[in-house]
Amino acid sequence: MATKLDQMDFDVKSLPSSASDDGGQSIDSITTTLPSGKDTKAELPYTGMLCDVKNLWEGKSKCLCCINWVEELDDDIKPNPEETEAVQRYALIVRNKKNHGGSSGDKVMVVSSIVVQSPLLKPLLEEVFEGYEGITAGLKKLVFSKPFAPFFYRWARFRKAVEEVKDEATRTHAQLLYEVLSQELDETITTYHDLLSHGVITYKYLWTLFKPGDLLLCQYKGQDMMMKLQSSDYESGGFSLHAKYVDWDGYFFGYASKNFILQPFEGTRPITDLAAYPIQFDSDAAAIESRLIARGKRFVELQGFHFKMYRGIAELIAGEFGNRTVASRHREVNGRIIIDADMYNRYNPSEVMPIDSLESTSFAAVLPAEAEPQHVDSSIHPPPPLPFPGPVPPLPAHMRHMQNSIDMQDSPAGPPDSQSQGVMTLPEELYPLCTPILKGYSLKTKNFATFQVDKVHEIVWEDHAFESLVLPPGYKDLILSFTKNQNSSEVLLDDVIEGKGQGIVMLLTGEPGVGKTLTAESVAEHMRVPLYSMSAAQLGVDSDEVEQNLSDILEMTTKWKAILLLDETEVFLEQRTIDGLERNKLVSIFLRMLEYYRGVLFLTTNRVTVLDKALESRIHLKISYPELDQAARLRVWRSLIDLLPPSSVGLDYADLEYLSQKKANGREIKNVIKAAQLLASGQDRALSLEHVQTVLRITQIGSEFGNLQA
Repeated sequence: MATKLDQMDFDVKSLPSSASDDGGQSIDSITTTLPSGKDTKAELPYTGMLCDVKNLWEGKSKCLCCINWVEELDDDIKPNPEETEAVQRYALIVRNKKNHGGSSGDKVMVVSSIVVQSPLLKPLLEEVFEGYEGITAGLKKLVFSKPFAPFFYRWARFRKAVEEVKDEATRTHAQLLYEVLSQELDETITTYHDLLSHGVITYKYLWTLFKPGDLLLCQYKGQDMMMKLQSSDYESGGFSLHAKYVDWDGYFFGYASKNFILQPFEGTRPITDLAAYPIQFDSDAAAIESRLIARGKRFVELQGFHFKMYRGIAELIAGEFGNRTVASRHREVNGRIIIDADMYNRYNPSEVMPIDSLESTSFAAVLPAEAEPQHVDSSIHPPPPLPFPGPVPPLPAHMRHMQNSIDMQDSPAGPPDSQSQGVMTLPEELYPLCTPILKGYSLKTKNFATFQVDKVHEIVWEDHAFESLVLPPGYKDLILSFTKNQNSSEVLLDDVIEGKGQGIVMLLTGEPGVGKTLTAESVAEHMRVPLYSMSAAQLGVDSDEVEQNLSDILEMTTKWKAILLLDETEVFLEQRTIDGLERNKLVSIFLRMLEYYRGVLFLTTNRVTVLDKALESRIHLKISYPELDQAARLRVWRSLIDLLPPSSVGLDYADLEYLSQKKANGREIKNVIKAAQLLASGQDRALSLEHVQTVLRITQIGSEFGNLQA
């Protein structure tokens, strides 16, 4: 410390003139010129002017709350030897600790860590550990702890670097480090070689199996998956693997993290029985990779917003919009879904897994097993080389670029839009690392959910639905023109107040079974857009809950350009009364939100007279559905019968015309046909008029049906 202070330039020009007549007195002489009889410590104006450092040390405690600072270091305390000049001269420091475990040949002391101090070794080690995360070889004090995993993983590269050193001084230091490490790793490498020759591993030697940068074969949410290993370590609960895979956050591709814990086990275990293991140990590695590449490309294609069919197990996020719990349940889903990670993450923030940018994240590269060099510079004379840890099955040739790839870049960065969707790509080596899970929304269960990529299919559209819709002339054309123009128009007629009145609200009224709900369903099918059926149970009963849930639904359906259907509108839009304060709140909430809705909304009711009068000004199109006449009923009978396989139907036109003479609505006709078909199937016969009459007689749908005769 004194040496450093001597080299510093101190400025003392600001000393007061009264301190010295000639300006050259020492500090000692300054203090002695003070008037006698004064308290020198109290009146000394030159505090802090002595150009030196005074160390105080923590001494033996005098009380529990204070530190006892002393001027002299206690005799029983010695400085850290690594801080002494004598120790700092050595190229390597080998720290040895007591062998409490009784292993390592019952040695009293065993190596704990090695400190590399030699500045000559730093450039060599920087080359050896290039791309290895967590090691900065240029540090002044570079410490490697037992079991010296980085050297074990890079042993071939390290040995080669030692052999190729030209500088005599550097060569001497490098061979010294090689010799020390060889003694420590010899037993490890020998045991590792023996275990792998039998295709097994022990819990103690798990760390030798998992090299940073390895491609792991594992299971994620019940699906086979490849991840890239970042690090591994023994923890209290087992052997921890920290891996990364490619995911999508709604706007960008990036790396998400996953931790695996391999539980302790006794004896040996086949490597392929582990919950996660390097893929090169699987005999079917090439076929697995090919399958995961195809799935990864499908995953990339499905990013952004997509309307698809799903058949399989989905993980549903429990609770409705107002309930932000993260509990989930698994359920078989067979219906249409929305794939939209952005909306999923927005409404389930606790489920969002942060991802790292593909451009900024790199994985530690691991070289494949290297063959022993055939020609060695005779001037180097290194120690006899230890065998490289093996035999490790090398990755298939077409997969090696994946393991050696350090920086994986050149990926698109940015949210897809309607023009760019379907053209997003990733580097080829990243497709097998893509997650098998998609985030979205189940229209059938009304839940946000995660879906398996392999269970997503294209929608088979019911093109006949709109044509088979039985309505008076002109009804379908009018309805279709409203909905088509709303979804396709980019320039909307705005209100005096910006954002108001830009949606289309249609009110369909009429008796049950005349086609109100079917109208909304068939229009959505014809336009090939999602249909969101909103129910009273889904919205809740409390006004605050209804407002939040309705706001969420309107936001989602607007983004997805879905057709929104609210059946039994009178439940929420019944005429306000003086004493119904809570109901008045619900009606006011609905009316206000309808003003600002930008999508297409169908409202249906069979009690139009009870609706609030203020709703009329929010309705753009009101359609009253008349009861079905005979011609309409005949079309309903024929359209529903035409959906059945021809070989299973024994009804002719005369039978249908006869049935259409009797009063019934569309829903009743559908239920009769369905029950009659089941009856005919149970008798292993074609559907006949007799079966229809039997159902009509039992169900007594309409008094006229009871008198029907064959």
